[in-house]
Amino acid sequence: MNQNAAQQVFAMYGSLFDHYLAQGFYRMRQNIFTTDDYLDTDTLCMFDVFWLRTKIQELPEPKTHKIWKLNKHFTVSIGPAKYTNELNQLYEHYRNHMTFDAHESIEHFLIGEEKYCDFNSGIIEVRDNQKLIAAGYFDLGLNSIAGNLNFYDPNYKKYSLGKYLMLLKIAYAQSRHCTYYYTGYLAAGNTKFDYKLFPDPQAVEVLIKQENYTWFPFTSIQKSGLSPYTIWLSHTEHPRNNAI
Repeated sequence: MNQNAAQQVFAMYGSLFDHYLAQGFYRMRQNIFTTDDYLDTDTLCMFDVFWLRTKIQELPEPKTHKIWKLNKHFTVSIGPAKYTNELNQLYEHYRNHMTFDAHESIEHFLIGEEKYCDFNSGIIEVRDNQKLIAAGYFDLGLNSIAGNLNFYDPNYKKYSLGKYLMLLKIAYAQSRHCTYYYTGYLAAGNTKFDYKLFPDPQAVEVLIKQENYTWFPFTSIQKSGLSPYTIWLSHTEHPRNNAI
């Protein structure tokens, strides 16, 4: 990228953001990227990944879900993305109790040092009375919402706040008449990202790049049907990575 291009910041809003999401791109700090593989730092094994999206209007009303009902006494607010000491303290508490390798800070995960894209971003905050107990960031397109960073107070683990934040994002997207909720990728041969099939695998689509970048109903393929499109499971060639 030349110097002039590096100084240009792309407004990743509306239909442009929808377009890149539909091609298997996703936000990484203030850039977008795509990948076909994932390194599990726990096992040091590589896995093929496949991008997912949920058809929002095919989901039932989130308020009918048992997790929503479990958390109905909490206070929820939705607004433009922000980064505060209160949010940083909650994230640090969350990070210190996680068994996986989490990013060192909210800013490290979402902002980074160089800015190539500007996103239409929001945040959902969940409070128990005045106490902040969970937060989730998201980005908006014209017809899409993309989930981003979710974190919560580990002392509230029994409330499934990670999944509750997903339900809250779905409800918000439904209120905006969005079509798709992009949740990231699923890994073939690894269960770490299977939670992204929540709340209903019947409404999930999976992107098969090898089939002319077509989105297929996940239930018609299942994880077992992904193996013909894998590299690391078959060990036939080297991985691919792309970024813009």
